[in-house]
Amino acid sequence: MSASAPPAVPNYDDVWNEAYGEMQDRGPVHLHMRRLLRRLLGSLDYDSVLDVGCGAGHNLPIVGAGRSLGRVTGVDISEEALRRARERSNADFRLLDIESGALEGSWDLVFSSLVLEHLPDDAAALRHMRAMCGRHLVLTTIAGDFERYRAWDEQMGHVRNYARGELEGKLSDAGFAVRQAIYWGWPFYTPIARTLQNGMTSEPEFTPATRALAWAMHKLYYLNSSRRGDVLIVHAEPE
Repeated sequence: MSASAPPAVPNYDDVWNEAYGEMQDRGPVHLHMRRLLRRLLGSLDYDSVLDVGCGAGHNLPIVGAGRSLGRVTGVDISEEALRRARERSNADFRLLDIESGALEGSWDLVFSSLVLEHLPDDAAALRHMRAMCGRHLVLTTIAGDFERYRAWDEQMGHVRNYARGELEGKLSDAGFAVRQAIYWGWPFYTPIARTLQNGMTSEPEFTPATRALAWAMHKLYYLNSSRRGDVLIVHAEPE
């Protein structure tokens, strides 16, 4: 593959079996991202939630924290992810390719975490999210220099990292008004840990040593900035 060639889109059932897993539960970036999301979501008013790219349902406790939700729906392109999600939650889970279409109806909150960086046609995905969004859209994704971190990103199935302001522009084009954008992770995640990741291989289960390292990195990451870095969290509303 040449440096300019687009990465191949993976089979996400295989990715869930071979790479994803404990990282989603114990990974220090995922834990801090959820910490920031809890703060953001706590300020929003919503009674129904659609989790786009819900994966194994790791984020459903966050979107429902302290609330009695009337309707919770999760959609994903991977049957394996949905199988795992059904083991965690009794929410309504459905198979959906967000690049190709939308469900009928709307939800107060459309939530999508670490999905857009996987999608070749992110503009189509945002349009379909707009069609289902009643009040709020909350997204997380990866910003930064894709070529610099390409080895790790491709292993994870990423096709892009967003330049600063790029996602905000695409959201505007899709009919959203951006209310808040948080860039988190400098300096210990971005660039230090991201650079080191390029030489690593993700495994679905952590070793005891990996768990200890993840714990230590989680503590260190409290020192990261919420104004600079490659973890991007955005709150937008339909215009």
